[in-house]
Amino acid sequence: MRLTINLATRTYINRGQLNLLFAVVFVILIAFSAVNIIEISSNWGEADRINSELRALEQKSSTKGRNVPEAEYQNLVSRIRFANGVIYRKSFNWLGLLEMLENVVPEGISLSAIEPDTKKKALKLTGTTSSFANLRKLLENMEGSSNFSDIYLLSQNDTKVGEAQKGITFSISCQVKI
Repeated sequence: MRLTINLATRTYINRGQLNLLFAVVFVILIAFSAVNIIEISSNWGEADRINSELRALEQKSSTKGRNVPEAEYQNLVSRIRFANGVIYRKSFNWLGLLEMLENVVPEGISLSAIEPDTKKKALKLTGTTSSFANLRKLLENMEGSSNFSDIYLLSQNDTKVGEAQKGITFSISCQVKI
């Protein structure tokens, strides 16, 4: 057996295998390039189609557009405001407010009106009681609560129901943490 390789003079490189590896890598790169070129041309065609549809829609909308009369527009705006107001009022947390009131209203007080103002975070209470002591207890409980502030007794009036029953009607305003 005769060896034609002299390992002492240079590093042995199998040029046939190296050339085959380069050829395979080159073919793979050509294949990826072809796929990318096809994808780019497809996207380009799609972009042209979308642009032509967009131009057609713009022309169609510019020729068929109509102006809405001011009265009809104002009517629509007022209906939208009304609907938004209803949604806003329905989103008010009544259960939380009633729970806060239940914690501070003593026995012997009857509330006849609860009017929250969510924008100002204010509350107006109207009610009746049999004695001023109950009303004072309500005001003290509200002042002691962290949920109410700026509590003002707006009015109080002695009332008679029939000949034997007496009471006090009152009105209170306060700020509430809603």
